[in-house]
Amino acid sequence: MASAIKETRVTPSVIVLRDERRIVISGSSRLEDPSKFYEEFDRLLNNSINEFKSYAYIDFHINYINSSSSKWLLHILKGLQVKYQGLKIVTINWFYDSDDDSMLEAGEVFQELINLPFNIIENIHR
Repeated sequence: MASAIKETRVTPSVIVLRDERRIVISGSSRLEDPSKFYEEFDRLLNNSINEFKSYAYIDFHINYINSSSSKWLLHILKGLQVKYQGLKIVTINWFYDSDDDSMLEAGEVFQELINLPFNIIENIHR
């Protein structure tokens, strides 16, 4: 069964797909004080990755992230980089809509700052 944090008006959903060794984050992060949410997210993320054998995928399908949430996310991703370096391969997949330049730019900033495999993937509208 997948672990989860339910999406709210101001927080994204988080689903852990254990069989795929994948964690999927989707929605918006509009929190004024994101510490409670991102502390819970960090615990779920680390507990899940610890259960996975040698690799994990983290898929971000974020359509909006404010600056305080971005700072928390950067802190968490840098922590993963340090904790699992040489132990597990943690691959970040950052999805953005083809017409959303701000989420593309956010992905590019995270990609520059994080020393983990990091893919930026365009969602194409049909």
